[in-house]
Amino acid sequence: LQGPLSTCGRDITTLIMGPPGGGKGTISKKLIKDFGFHHVSTGDMLRANVRNGTELGKKAKEYMDSGGLVPDDVIVAMVLSETEGNNCEHLLLDGFPRTLGQAETLGKNMAVDLVLNLAVPTEEIVQRAAGRWMHPASGRTYAYDYNPPKEEGKD
Repeated sequence: LQGPLSTCGRDITTLIMGPPGGGKGTISKKLIKDFGFHHVSTGDMLRANVRNGTELGKKAKEYMDSGGLVPDDVIVAMVLSETEGNNCEHLLLDGFPRTLGQAETLGKNMAVDLVLNLAVPTEEIVQRAAGRWMHPASGRTYAYDYNPPKEEGKD
């Protein structure tokens, strides 16, 4: 795949988008394994920043604790902080951008070569969500029909 190089010298910058439960995580794992992408998931990144008590994590936690959405400027700052200085050849942005403001800021900071938009029927999303659970301590997500834990009900 050839395309314009991003401002940080990457060969390929890819976005993966779709609804929750649409398979972004599953496809991302395959891209990471098969093509060596550096994976940046905004959900994972938010949880890590909050857990590690970074300045951006503290700001995000205030909004999260009050039930609000984390503002675009905080999310964008986290993504740019994660990607700056990372000279990996392939970058995969998972779940980012989610808003027009995030997309505009991203476009000012790096070129995007490929967008994967997963269109999954609502009925399929509901079915997938019904079979999922997350282990709170580790943050790992399981799906009994696709990615079950080694021992049922345990991480």
